[in-house]
Amino acid sequence: MTTPLYYLPIMPYIIVKDAQGFIKFLKNVFKAEEKIIVPREDGSIQHGEMAFGKAVVMFAQADKTYQPFPCSMFLLIEDIDSVYHSALENEAKSLQEPTDRDYGRSAGIMDAFGNIWWLTRPVK
Repeated sequence: MTTPLYYLPIMPYIIVKDAQGFIKFLKNVFKAEEKIIVPREDGSIQHGEMAFGKAVVMFAQADKTYQPFPCSMFLLIEDIDSVYHSALENEAKSLQEPTDRDYGRSAGIMDAFGNIWWLTRPVK
């Protein structure tokens, strides 16, 4: 296998209880693009990759060997308010409402899978 051109030097790898639900969340909230989905024999997801512009999040369905392992991510996003409200409509919890700060407009959410997403639109 050759390394895909969209790979970056470091990418998060998340283990989730519901990989299909995670895909739906990423598509609905962040308009993420499905790159690779590798199913296991039982139909669960062994490996998945979703792209956010130039960035990629890798993930897999939790199983007996690999338990759920959420993480925290920081995203640069133009439309903070729209993404924040879309996340809440897709079962995320608010950690920080959209607020203007010295470094830009920022918000925080926790998705239904336990991952934390810090959203920021930097000051231009």
